[in-house]
Amino acid sequence: MKRLQLGAVLHFLIAIGHVGCLFALDEAFEAYGIREIMHQMVAGHVWMLYALTIGLVLAFCLAGLYALSATGDIRRLPLTRTAIITIVMLYSLRALAGGISCIYDFKWLQFISSLVPAIIAWCYWPGVKARTTIC
Repeated sequence: MKRLQLGAVLHFLIAIGHVGCLFALDEAFEAYGIREIMHQMVAGHVWMLYALTIGLVLAFCLAGLYALSATGDIRRLPLTRTAIITIVMLYSLRALAGGISCIYDFKWLQFISSLVPAIIAWCYWPGVKARTTIC
């Protein structure tokens, strides 16, 4: 399995996990220690938490589709290389921010939540380097 295909599989698994969280959003937010922040952010409009989670599911699926597009497993999507570069940048920043936060307050959940984006960035890296493969 190519690294980009592994990245696609990881994105689809993350999307499935977020669908599962729809049935226990408060418990998921509590596990990550963000329950209060999320409820303050939506100012009493709890439906927005579900809309945000569904938006994340769609974004993770789209990122997975871009990986499959880059490998040629599905038809080429518009701006494939730009999307791959953006995904690598965002996940690298997420991994870096999570790693720094682990230095100050180590928690296993935070560590795993930072390691996964680092792995995804590594999976998508060939799509950044191999211009001729995906353009």
